[in-house]
Formats: sequence, C-alpha cells, structure tokens
Amino acid sequence: MELKTIAFDVMGSDNGLIPAVDAAIKLLSERKDLKIIFVGDEEQLKAKLATKKYDKNRVEVINTTQVIEMTDGIMDIRRKKDSSMVKALELVRDGQADAITTGGATAPFIAGCQFILKPLDGISKTAFMPVIPTINANRQTMLLDVGANIEIKGEDLEKYAIMASAYAKAVLGVDRPEVALLNIGEEKSKGLDFHREAYQLMANNKNLSFVGNIESRYITNGLVDIIISDGYGGNLALKSFEGMGKNLLSEIKAALTKNIWRKIAALSLRKAFKEVANKFDYKNYAGAILLGVSKIAFKSHGSSDTQSFFATLRMTYEAITNDVITKMKSAIGD
Repeated sequence: MELKTIAFDVMGSDNGLIPAVDAAIKLLSERKDLKIIFVGDEEQLKAKLATKKYDKNRVEVINTTQVIEMTDGIMDIRRKKDSSMVKALELVRDGQADAITTGGATAPFIAGCQFILKPLDGISKTAFMPVIPTINANRQTMLLDVGANIEIKGEDLEKYAIMASAYAKAVLGVDRPEVALLNIGEEKSKGLDFHREAYQLMANNKNLSFVGNIESRYITNGLVDIIISDGYGGNLALKSFEGMGKNLLSEIKAALTKNIWRKIAALSLRKAFKEVANKFDYKNYAGAILLGVSKIAFKSHGSSDTQSFFATLRMTYEAITNDVITKMKSAIGD
C-alpha cells in the first residue's frame, strides 16, 4: 500500500507542539495509508511521542534547530534555513512528502511556498481557501482569498474560481460548482474596477458556473459552492463570521443558564444545541489550502488546538487522496 505523506511543521504555533502531535496521532489511527513526518525539535517531539501508541513505520521525526516565529517576516524564510517550516517545505519540494501542514506564521509561509514550492504555471497570485459551514445541510461554501493577496486584478479572481472549481469537483464531489463574486451589491456594475473586470471574465468563461455577485450576509446561507474575493475583503468577511459565530454561541449558552428554570428546560434541547454548535464551530474547518502553488500546502490557525489541527490534517489528507494539484493544472490549461 502506497502511503500518503504529510510533512507536519509542528513549531511556531501559539500552543506549542503538544496539540499538533495529538491531532496527528489521532488521524494516523483513522487513516492506515497515511504517514506523518514531524518536523521540529527532535527532543520535544520524541518525548511527546513516547507517551503515545502509534505505528512507528508510519511516523518519522526530522530535527530542526530554528523556528519561524509569529513575529517573523518573509525574509526569515531565507535567513532561517534550518527552521521547521523551511525543512517541511523542502521535503514537499523534493518529493519526500505529498503535502505540508503548518500552524506557523502566515506571511513567511506564503513566501516559503512561493520561493520553495513555486507557483503553478499561469498563476501569479496565490489564495487561501477555507471551507465555510452553511445552513444548507447539503452544501459547504469555499471562500477565497482570505488574506494571501490584497492587490489583485480581475484575471486573478477568475483563476481563483477555476482552481476552486477543480478542488470542489475533486474533494467535495460537486459536478458543476456554482461560483459567486463577493461584492457590496448584486448588480454587475457594483464594486471596484477589479470586481467589474472579474465579473465579465467569469461570466464569459464557459467552464465556470458563474451566478453573479453575492453580499457577505449570504456567505453562510449555502447559496453557492464558491465565493471569490480579494484577500482584504475575504479576510474581513471570514473573521466577522468566526467572531459572530463564537459570540452568538456564547450568548445562547449564557441565556440558557441564567437561572435554574432555564437550565432545566435547556436539558431537553441539549442535543439540538450541541449539533448546531458543532456544525458552526470554526475549529472543525480550521484549515485553508494555499491555492496557486505547485504542491499541496495547508495552513491552520496560529492558535490551533488539537481539534483545529486534526481538521487541517484531515483536509490535507483529502487533498492528497483526490490529487487536487493535477486536476487544478488541467483546469488552468483548458
């Protein structure tokens, strides 16, 4: 059996390597065709792994002496050549791993993917693409870009749509993904110059199922499969969604536990509330693939816990399994 291999940079995130290792071991127990290469401080990693049960034939540890910190900039990718992030990227570049997962600093990660993994032919701008849960039980929505690039052209957004459509077909099994453009109104004349340019390009692209503009209030309604945005607007929309979801669940919990009578009444609805909370918990959708580079590269939140890292690693595994890079290359070349 051919193993799918993830190079896992476990250094540089806010919570240390313990939740990262816990998440990886959990996924290894569920996916027997998976191998994890842990990249980081060997002493810390082996101490943590010694407390776990796992198939030692599917785990490797590569020691590094440097860490890309959250405060580091893009040039630290070149300065810190023995960092866990750089070494993990090089493993993917050299074919020793199929993909990278990291919870490290965003800007150096994007730079490292550009310098080490290289862009796909015909792609000049990369895009982070998370999956967004929706109220439609039969549909998740992918939003991109959410922060990789803020200076953009209409043709870049069209290429985002092409790559995202290929991903949706491969991973989510959507035959013809519907695509919308995030804008301040539904009319095609709305937005800045690059919005209007992107609108025309996508509307005229027969390989895309473009349905027009969409406002941010409809992101979680499940109306479309893919929402295209520049990195600035997409990041604002994503962070607003995450914050509102967290605050709403907190307020509901506070209201239901305000007094003993509400607590008693809430017991009968506990299962229902748990289902909703789980569905919209961003930790279950914590990963974002960086589209536009020649290899599979996933970024998790810097503050990721075990649940978040597990979700990101699972998405990385699914991208490998469904050979998304080959399918995106084919779509771009059409």
